[in-house]
Amino acid sequence: MSKYFVKYDMMENEHIKHFGENYPDNTFYVIRRKPLGAGLLSNVNWVLSHVNYAVLKGYIPVVNMKDYKTLYNENVPIKIGAGETSNAWEYFFEQPCGYSLENIKNAKNVILGSSENHYIDELPNPIDENEDISKYYDLISKYCKFNFETISEIESKKRRFFGKNILGVLYRGTDYKTAKEHYTPPSIELMIQKTRDVFQQEKFDHIFICTEDQSAVNEFCKVFTKERIIVSESKRLKEYHTGRVPEIILKNSSSAYKAGLDYLTDIYLLSQCDGIVACKCNGTSFALALNNNKYRFSYFFDLGVNS
Repeated sequence: MSKYFVKYDMMENEHIKHFGENYPDNTFYVIRRKPLGAGLLSNVNWVLSHVNYAVLKGYIPVVNMKDYKTLYNENVPIKIGAGETSNAWEYFFEQPCGYSLENIKNAKNVILGSSENHYIDELPNPIDENEDISKYYDLISKYCKFNFETISEIESKKRRFFGKNILGVLYRGTDYKTAKEHYTPPSIELMIQKTRDVFQQEKFDHIFICTEDQSAVNEFCKVFTKERIIVSESKRLKEYHTGRVPEIILKNSSSAYKAGLDYLTDIYLLSQCDGIVACKCNGTSFALALNNNKYRFSYFFDLGVNS
């Protein structure tokens, strides 16, 4: 039997393993998701919900996106800091509590977490007006810290693209229009109309557009002058027919790591805007939590959920 199946098996339910005799007084909780997971921020929410559960239990969470691969895993290790990693979580983030898979390879008490998500309902939802956004902010501030490479990319793009008095716009089209059990996005016409009203009434100077849909950028450019619009160099779909957008974008990208880094950078830049107009989705939740509700203006479309 291979080493993989001795340590990191595919049994779905939570269960304990004994890798060795190290750390006898600690219990580690390995966070895993069925390969190949989902979109990047869906994976982040998955991790945060399990971190929240593990910490409440007194366990030490460690994210394993090496043996339980995601859409973002590369075929070769990625150089991060002074070393390399094949753990896709570590491409972008630090481990929640500073322990890695290498640290716990001979640990005495290791719980493999459920590969089903039983804990997502316990995770605060920043786009729910009845929720305390600070709870989500506290979670990501403590357990979802960007690594140095991610921070460097973010700061570089921020210096390049950003000034002051920017209205951020997050538009999701493509697969989100019909995805079951996801918030219904507004039409591009409705999004542009709301953006135009807010831009004029609140006297913003620029608009940062965060979207996977190139046709949406094209429509905005018909209404606003190019001097007003800020867009990053992230890869966008020029046309969409069917399928999951993360998979399509990654299939057409030279690097899954780079595609993921570009997306995280865009969401972070959205969080640094002075105002936001957005549909409800994971990107909006993450931006709102990163911002800790400090936007001077915010508007979120609530058109129900696709059934």
